[in-house]
Order: sequence, then C-alpha cells, then structure tokens
Amino acid sequence: MKKEINVHEKFKIRFSKAIYALCVGVYALCLAGIIISAWRIVHFGINGFNDVLKYPFLIAVCLFCIVLVTSVLISSQYLVENEYFITKFGFIKSKFKIKDITSILLDRQADKLTVYFGEQFTVITINPDWNERFVRALLSVNPDIDYGFTLSDVNKKN
Repeated sequence: MKKEINVHEKFKIRFSKAIYALCVGVYALCLAGIIISAWRIVHFGINGFNDVLKYPFLIAVCLFCIVLVTSVLISSQYLVENEYFITKFGFIKSKFKIKDITSILLDRQADKLTVYFGEQFTVITINPDWNERFVRALLSVNPDIDYGFTLSDVNKKN
C-alpha cells in the first residue's frame, strides 16, 4: 500500500517595489487608453467597420489588462499540495510535480530560493521567515531534494 502524503501549504508571493511601479504604469496606460478611446468615440463617432474594431477593442484590451494586473497583485501565491508545486499569478497557474525537483538553493543575501528541475529553475520570492517552512513542505513530499544555501562574503574596508 502506498503511503498518502497530505501537504497543503500556501505562501504569498513578495513583490518588489519595481513590480509595484510597473503595475501603476500599466494602470495609467490602460486608463489613458480607455479615456482616449471613449473620447474619440464621443467626438468622432463610429463611422465604419474599422472604427468598430479599433476603439471598443482597445477599451476591452485595457479592461482585460486592468483585471489581469489586479488579479496578480491580489492572489499571487505558491502552493505545495500533495505531490504538486503550484505557482499562481492571479488566474494564471502553473503546476509542477515535486518529484521532478532536483535541488533548492537559498541565497541568504537576497532572501530568494531557487528551485531546480534539472536544468530548468524558478526563483521563489516569499517572506524570508517562510523560507524554511517552504523548503520543509517540499522535502516532506520528496526527501531526495538537495537543499543548500549560499553565504556572501562581506568586504570590510578599513
């Protein structure tokens, strides 16, 4: 009989200030696209098939981008569920088998984990206090994962 492992851990993704700045930029561009398209529809009207494609389509694309960025900011997380490691960025989801993970490397200076799947890898950015819990959740499913960390040398100038 095969032993069933039940692991259900959630880890919220930690975004950098640059990502938040880019999100604000996307919101500003989308808002400008919606306002300009609405103004052109009101001011010039829709005079042909080309206008039907241009303006409402641009508004729809801008609204989709706003929904996408908002969903990424609100519900981005890493999940460790039974035999899968799942990354969720809003409604975009990727699923990896934990048995395919070969190693995990923790960069102590940057507080980032790198999860290797052979030659492929993904960088995990979560709250530094959760790094050990995240690694232990993966190791509880696949104890064959190599786990290591790097320490950087601090140059002291006298």
